Amino acid sequence: MRYYVIPNINEIDKYLDLAKKYNLGFEYNEFYNPLLLDNKAKLDETINQYKILGRTNDTLHGVFYDICLDSVDPKIKDVSYLRVKSSMEIAKKLNCKGVIFHTNYITWMKTKEYRNNWVNVHKEIFLKLIKEYPNIDIYVENMFDLNPYLLGELMLSINNKRIGVCLDIAHASISDVELKEWFRVLGNYIKHIHINDNDRIVDSHQELGLGNLDFEEAFKYINKLPDDTTILIEISDYEKTVNSINYLKAGGFNAFE
Repeated sequence: MRYYVIPNINEIDKYLDLAKKYNLGFEYNEFYNPLLLDNKAKLDETINQYKILGRTNDTLHGVFYDICLDSVDPKIKDVSYLRVKSSMEIAKKLNCKGVIFHTNYITWMKTKEYRNNWVNVHKEIFLKLIKEYPNIDIYVENMFDLNPYLLGELMLSINNKRIGVCLDIAHASISDVELKEWFRVLGNYIKHIHINDNDRIVDSHQELGLGNLDFEEAFKYINKLPDDTTILIEISDYEKTVNSINYLKAGGFNAFE
């Protein structure tokens, strides 16, 4: 399995050295920010700063703030799609292999009509996007989903190898459903994983080992996934990222072997 980290363009040499040492991929995290997306000069500058590195097979975290692709309000739906499309365009410019989008569904909306509409709309849009962008896959991430079942329904309905699950272990650990159930339901669809630590109450993105997550249990399931599954150490700080790498190396998690 290959590990990924979140680069900081202001410390790019340090991240490039780290990536070379451990064969790390990058996951670009600047481009979900709507303030950056609407500042064309800054957006183009940031894209170009990464583009000149000549990297391939990285990933990009897509937009998620206020995104509602299944909104009943046509204007909100249109803007949401515009933002999602912008993520795909940026990923194309950076030669990324995949883009991560959150589920973004309203967890307390439990009617059959809402759930069916959510599945159908996202299925249609994601299939449309991978057709338009044939070199970019889509990974759908559990956000603050209460359980894995609706995301599992979406994957079963889509049934396309280019659309998979990004399982966020920290998000899953905040839910009331045991981690083994997340892997049982979604395991066949997991293409990408996010890991960081927390107190199992707040999604605080702590470095690994400083919270209450059981990584021994997590890696018991992770290590059963296909070898081409990728894992992001989702921490936006260089020293904490290095500490997390060292935690994985020391913990017997078959990391970086």
